[in-house]
Amino acid sequence: MDKKPAKDQQKKRSPRKITPRYLENAALYYLQRYATSAGNLRRVLTRKVDRSCQFHETAPDAFYPLIDALIVRYEKSGLLNDTVYAAGRVASLRRQGKSRSAITGKLRTKGLTAEVIQTALDSIDAERPDTDISADLTAALKLARKRKIGRFNPTPEADPLLRRKQQTREMGIMARSGFSFDIARQALDFDPEDEDF
Repeated sequence: MDKKPAKDQQKKRSPRKITPRYLENAALYYLQRYATSAGNLRRVLTRKVDRSCQFHETAPDAFYPLIDALIVRYEKSGLLNDTVYAAGRVASLRRQGKSRSAITGKLRTKGLTAEVIQTALDSIDAERPDTDISADLTAALKLARKRKIGRFNPTPEADPLLRRKQQTREMGIMARSGFSFDIARQALDFDPEDEDF
């Protein structure tokens, strides 16, 4: 009886040898599938070059200028635009209930500068309907509603000791999401009947 080798024992496909044509095709294929920043595309292509050059025992230094040239060309043609990418990601992350600090951290890992992130945050937060609620509080309320915590919890604990544990857990959820203590407390104490957000 022939058994298939375990997944770990299967032979991995060896990386292709890097050529300028292959690098450009890889970049275009990535851009077709994902919206990205220039810094993130540079990181993806650099990893591809490093992996291939290590496997084929060639020097990767000759390919780094090709990556830079591709990125400059794509920026000039409009395929890459960090400002547009940042605005789209900020809007999406705000809709998901992400805090300003969580959004900043996520976009920094994509290679965006602090200025581009700040501009996108200010722009998206300014487009909100005119309300008395801050953008971070609105995002915290979205998270509370989504996670069914605070006043959005349909079955709050009646026992004071269990309720205290529940409140601690809920504050932990808000803190891990990047919200300050004051914003988290306001969101958890918010009465859903007060205002539509």
